[in-house]
Amino acid sequence: MTELTQRPSIAETLISARLLMLQSKRLILATLERRLRKQPLESLGARVERMRVETRNAQNSYSVSLLQWGSPATPGYWPVAYGRLAEMADSLSTKLRRASADMPAAERYELAAEVEMLEGLVAQWRASIRTAIASVA
Repeated sequence: MTELTQRPSIAETLISARLLMLQSKRLILATLERRLRKQPLESLGARVERMRVETRNAQNSYSVSLLQWGSPATPGYWPVAYGRLAEMADSLSTKLRRASADMPAAERYELAAEVEMLEGLVAQWRASIRTAIASVA
């Protein structure tokens, strides 16, 4: 092997760094939550909430990086891709349900049927995520 094939690409390095950051945030969050269960202090509760936000942000950064620069051949790619797809579909479903209140009854019925089909697809995607994660684990 040449020296170039042994070095990870910048994209791989970035994705790995974001994954490590996510894993660190998850570990810190788990530790704080365990401490909060043992000693329910208000100040600790606030730290837990801040860490939850940081963990969600780290998850989002990792997901965006993996989808933007990762390879579909990478084992972790598809769970993230399906997860992002399911999140977007959930958001769309919620918006459509809200919008249906202002529609005439016939259109509301059609929209409800379409939302139900969308939610069925989301359920299938979530099942695919679980299968993909189980195969990686």
